[in-house]
Amino acid sequence: MIEAIEYKKDGARLSFYGKITSDEIMDANTAMINHPDFESFNYQLWIFNPVEDFVLSTNDLQRMAAQDKKASERNPNIKVAIYSSSELVFGLGRMYEAFYGKGPWRIMTFYKLDEAESWIIS
Repeated sequence: MIEAIEYKKDGARLSFYGKITSDEIMDANTAMINHPDFESFNYQLWIFNPVEDFVLSTNDLQRMAAQDKKASERNPNIKVAIYSSSELVFGLGRMYEAFYGKGPWRIMTFYKLDEAESWIIS
């Protein structure tokens, strides 16, 4: 379930917990991409913790990666940090990285929130 989307002048922090579905992630991603300041964002920090279940298919990941690839045409200067202490979510984050492939966005998945936060401002 989505906990919050916090927009700052240079990015967005999206927090999820419990049972998380692909629809929730797509809705949050679409809202962020359509935010009036999206073109000035430098980062996205996706926080998935604690996770009880993650309802997401390979096709969902491919669809999200394609949506982000298209969004990168409007803003190529984004770092995407994905954080979760869950091995399942970490693995799905790595799959998303692979599906996004070569593109202008820099994407990394983290087990530690402080490392994700440090990376997006580096």
